[in-house]
Amino acid sequence: YKISKVIVERSVDAIIVLDEKSKITLTNPALLLLSGFLKEELIGQPLDYLFPHEINADQSKAFTIENFLIAEDTKYVTGSHRELELTTKKGEHIPIEIRVFEIDPDENGRKQFTGIVRDIRERKRLEEQKTLLINSLKRLAYMDELTLLPNRRSFYDSLQKSIAIVKRRNREAVLAVLDIDHFKSINDTYGHDIGDVVLKNIANIFMDCLREEDTIGRIGGEEFGCILPDTDTTGGAVVFERIRESVRGHRFFIFDNFYLNVTISMGYTRIHPTQKPEEVIKFADIALYQAKNSGRDRIQGYPI
Repeated sequence: YKISKVIVERSVDAIIVLDEKSKITLTNPALLLLSGFLKEELIGQPLDYLFPHEINADQSKAFTIENFLIAEDTKYVTGSHRELELTTKKGEHIPIEIRVFEIDPDENGRKQFTGIVRDIRERKRLEEQKTLLINSLKRLAYMDELTLLPNRRSFYDSLQKSIAIVKRRNREAVLAVLDIDHFKSINDTYGHDIGDVVLKNIANIFMDCLREEDTIGRIGGEEFGCILPDTDTTGGAVVFERIRESVRGHRFFIFDNFYLNVTISMGYTRIHPTQKPEEVIKFADIALYQAKNSGRDRIQGYPI
């Protein structure tokens, strides 16, 4: 088919015409506006003149016509396309999509081609926003928004994996359930905002006391779960006692010169390879209740 110069001139997409040697023979105003070049600066230049950044980034990139063309039986439909970065006259890198078609020969019977160049900055921006949103939703699905710790769902997944590792590798592991003592009184007396401050501080203390491979998650209002891999109950008791003492010794400032003293109670148990997550949690809960019934601010192992 013949190229209509009127269509080329008025197209909102950038258009170039190339000869069989990939040299630019025609441009339109949209391309000049996108690239910042004058018409005279582009005519006669090879196609890769607009993509020096791509050439420098990857010496293997080829900008010959053959590498852009589509199969003969589909060339009148959509054209092949590549996503590249066009370098403007000012040196700005603009993400674009380029499609190249073979068109009718010129008046001398030589092959010629047309390339449609589309600015895809907005599409890329929307794609990035979509990716960020999806990642954010994934994080929210598995993370407690207040403490930034794994939530109940995520913690149970980690516990299931820990049980599988204990079974498959014959390893030791310990689970603890930790509960803030008299937390309801803190909320009732000082308000939920202060309660939130306490929860966030507690979470930070837990993280400071644990190893990178340990897991701590918020599994209820003021209840947390902790998994210590490659640890027996004796070693776990040492870690949990350190956590209890760290919380007890921390000053939870809620006003300029006013702070609260907070304590926690813990129940812990060995993770058995044949248990389900609910069973492990149940045994740790039994130990936790015993710790609370014995006066709170203490740790208790299971079996009691």
